[in-house]
Amino acid sequence: MAFPAFLLFRSLGWIDTYQAIVTMHLTANLPYVIWMMRSFFKDIPVEIEESAQIDGCSTFQVFWKISLPLSAPGLIATAIFCFTFSWCELLFGLVLSRTEVVPLSVQLPRYFGQQMTFWGEIGALSTLSMLPIFTLVLLMQRFLVRGLTLGAIK
Repeated sequence: MAFPAFLLFRSLGWIDTYQAIVTMHLTANLPYVIWMMRSFFKDIPVEIEESAQIDGCSTFQVFWKISLPLSAPGLIATAIFCFTFSWCELLFGLVLSRTEVVPLSVQLPRYFGQQMTFWGEIGALSTLSMLPIFTLVLLMQRFLVRGLTLGAIK
């Protein structure tokens, strides 16, 4: 998947740009998001949506005011997983970045050298790279637990 993407982005002139990295992460995570969120939206009772339409809501209003709030725990759980997958992804960043746009997952191995290993820099960068994930999970923990259990119960 990385080699055809490299050829495509090279022909577009997108190598070492944010557009290439973001597009690759979107295309890699989109099937997972669709698969995961489908079960959450499918678990919403049709009767609730129908009663909202009877009360005068349009299709978009039913989605915005009824379906989206009811599926919020699943949306947050899916977002945390997608963020974690993208944050720890090495291959796309390695193939699509050079010097200007370098993700942390690509920058970290550069501190391991043949002559010397920069342990202080590696420790600091590893700690900094874990902080966003830990912070995100701590802030959204109640939604994450509810989202994971809600989609599994039938």
